[in-house]
Amino acid sequence: MIKKILFLFCLFGLSCTSDDIIRYEKTSFYKIYKDIVVSEPTSTSSKDSMKRQGYDKAWLSRFNQPIIVLSSLNGEKTATLVALGNYKNKLTWVSADGISVSFLNGILIATRGYSQDLMESQQSDLDIIFTQNVKKRSKKYRYINGENQYIELNFNCSLLAKTNTPSVFFNLTIETTKFTEICRAGSVEHTNEYYVLPDTNIVLKSVQWISEANGSIVIYNYYAFQNNL
Repeated sequence: MIKKILFLFCLFGLSCTSDDIIRYEKTSFYKIYKDIVVSEPTSTSSKDSMKRQGYDKAWLSRFNQPIIVLSSLNGEKTATLVALGNYKNKLTWVSADGISVSFLNGILIATRGYSQDLMESQQSDLDIIFTQNVKKRSKKYRYINGENQYIELNFNCSLLAKTNTPSVFFNLTIETTKFTEICRAGSVEHTNEYYVLPDTNIVLKSVQWISEANGSIVIYNYYAFQNNL
């Protein structure tokens, strides 16, 4: 009970920060949406899965704060997170049960509340990764082991872009650029996917790896569409 009360108190105290986030994001998205052609989507398995979970325009309209949705790869486990803070473009989101994730330019940089958290990451080219044809990059992930010591994984990554990739959000089909990132650090490897508005750093949806124990999660950035449906 105390944990829930503190969580609600934090959300109340940061509501102004959340309002600033959503106002900033809306301004950016409204300018871009003017040049996007949207249409009724064709039926897809991912769309049907989201319908079964109840994620539609009516559901989204219930939220007054910016939100994102995290999902397991099979769609069976989901969590709705609200904006907790914005510090130097690092957005942190938190769920009712204490899970939090932090992003910089749409790329996951830290988690809390998982069995093997990404404590921090050091990544290059985050400000230009989706806009300047970056094909090779490096990043360092840090974890804590059972002896409370840091473990570091140094990844070398390749990035491949595929333009004109349709992405479905509710009743909108938006042309995005799909970036596939393949990373390796010794015997450890993972693949991330980012669905980005063309010629921007705005990630609408992504599949991103947390750790060996937790694997990957799907992130839906629904705050981009709030009050814009």
